Amino acid sequence: MAESCLDLQVFFTPEEIGNTFQPNTRVVVLDVLRATSAICAGLHAGIACFRPVLTTDESLALAEQGFIPAAERGGLLAPGFEVGNSPLVFCESRFRGTKVALTTTNGTRALLAAKKAGASEILVGSFLGLEALTHELQRNPSPTVLLCSGWQGKFSWEDTLLAGALAEALSVHHNFDSHTQGSKGLIGYQAEDNRVTAARSLWQHHRHDLPSAMRLSSHYQRLASTGLEEDIAFCAELNACPVFGRLVGEDLVLGN
Repeated sequence: MAESCLDLQVFFTPEEIGNTFQPNTRVVVLDVLRATSAICAGLHAGIACFRPVLTTDESLALAEQGFIPAAERGGLLAPGFEVGNSPLVFCESRFRGTKVALTTTNGTRALLAAKKAGASEILVGSFLGLEALTHELQRNPSPTVLLCSGWQGKFSWEDTLLAGALAEALSVHHNFDSHTQGSKGLIGYQAEDNRVTAARSLWQHHRHDLPSAMRLSSHYQRLASTGLEEDIAFCAELNACPVFGRLVGEDLVLGN
């Protein structure tokens, strides 16, 4: 049986994307608390698209094009905005069918960094849609970077935990021909540095109690102190929103 290996990398912060990133590589952006969780939850609930932007001014300006401005800074609703980046809020029926112009402290910055670097494809994922995203990466194997959004340029525990879950699932799997239903061989993702090993080890140690693992995060403490425990608990619900996002042009839409 034939075996093929494709490069898999984990970047702990968006700053790393400028160091070793190879253009035309797929990037999966991860911001568990809360940007990519909110995007996946919103898309699953019927939001038409999210437009990731860097600044609050850009978000507000897009209201003229029918977008709902949404902004978070430092874990809180940005001043002058009625909508932040709560996944539970984006699940509300009033957002169904709308377009959202979203800017956040970390997640949208990571998304735009991946776009600027020349990623061949940009996906966004969450624990809410872990199985759906894993299936997509297995079904369409390609050199891939799992990009953690971090926290203001620093390591993020919860993003790395999700990167480890994905890396663990992608280590080796069968690649099936959709026409013949037969196995075409093994497709594996190989890692050449210790970041993937570290992320996988983190996931292997904590996979059986994700809510408790999330509570070890400094960002958990930051958000919990502002009364956002329900958001955090929701972000830790495995496969509660079985979707992932895909950047098409300027907008994030349902990827599956």
